[in-house]
Amino acid sequence: MTRGLLLVGIMALPVVAAHPRPDRVAIPAGPFVQGATRGADDERPLQKRTLGAFHIDRTEVTRAMFARCVAARRCPAPPLALATEGNLPVTNVSWHDARAYCAFAGGRLPSEAEWEKAARGTDGREYPWGDDLDCARSNWGNFDGEGPCAGKNPGRPVSVGQYPAGASPYGVLDLAGNVWEWVADTYAEDEGRRVVRGGSCCSYFVEPRAANRNAWAPEYRDGDLGFRCASR
Repeated sequence: MTRGLLLVGIMALPVVAAHPRPDRVAIPAGPFVQGATRGADDERPLQKRTLGAFHIDRTEVTRAMFARCVAARRCPAPPLALATEGNLPVTNVSWHDARAYCAFAGGRLPSEAEWEKAARGTDGREYPWGDDLDCARSNWGNFDGEGPCAGKNPGRPVSVGQYPAGASPYGVLDLAGNVWEWVADTYAEDEGRRVVRGGSCCSYFVEPRAANRNAWAPEYRDGDLGFRCASR
């Protein structure tokens, strides 16, 4: 379950020609464990995969970052104020918007496999920080004051990087909770939905497990749906 946030008009932004160098974390080539045995059917099978080296954004893309793409006329303006609370993750962006931004920032959306390796490392852990669920390590588990983390987490997206204890083995932040994240892959070969990963602040019945999968139409937007980028 997701929830929309208050939509407000976008403020005028200056034209900016270039994007600053993104803060991306190097993920080394090699094997990792993908999938799970205890989750939903679409997480199976548990398997060992091998990927080449790649880089992935340390945090989710923020409003301030996305605003540069809008100002450069490379991205459409989402229905929210990018000029306020710039360190919040940008939300209410479609898969197409996310892909446009990543191209502007010299990258692309990560594949599912890349996202999952960045989140769990090589030991097959359940969450980026280990195998035990913890409200203090990520922004999840609260919707309208209900859920396992009600009273501990705010029930809305927060500025990126606020849960350093929840970092992945590679030091990537916010891969569990805060906002769902678009990735490149289609959910199944015979349909057009695109996969999202990581859970969110407000999907309290979905634990932010690294192997968990969800999917929406590429045009879908919501107040707890964002993304991050990757590159070689």
